[in-house]
Amino acid sequence: MSTTDKLILDMSIETGLRISDILNIRRGQIAKTMDICESKTKKHKIVTISDELLARLPKGCAFGGASNYAFPSARSPGKHIARSTYHRHLKQACMTSEIDCSAHSARKLYAHNIYAKNYDIYEVQKALNHKYISTTATYMGLDLQELIRNALQHKYPQK
Repeated sequence: MSTTDKLILDMSIETGLRISDILNIRRGQIAKTMDICESKTKKHKIVTISDELLARLPKGCAFGGASNYAFPSARSPGKHIARSTYHRHLKQACMTSEIDCSAHSARKLYAHNIYAKNYDIYEVQKALNHKYISTTATYMGLDLQELIRNALQHKYPQK
């Protein structure tokens, strides 16, 4: 997996953005806090990235005909890396580790990391920009009973 591919994966895990939204980021947009318009939902999402990740991201505008995308395509000048290219690289890296994953797995990991902090499904719903709580529950593979049980155990732990 290339340094760029790893950077895209880290950004997805840390922000919960879909791969298509990460690939559409332009160099001039990169900041500690970014307002991203999600391509799938057309909703705006404010994301904050760690100082460590920010330091690794390309900044400023690229000149001389080069792409202004943060993750430019090596084959298509002026364009970003194709989703299919990134997905292929990730699949190849996962195969060597015998892990079954996809580009979307990082977004799910992001959701599960938020949920594991305090078992608040509403916090996950907000972070993923889902309209319905049922969408979030299904997305995470949780049923209503499990959600209630986890919330109660976290809020009222048995002594």
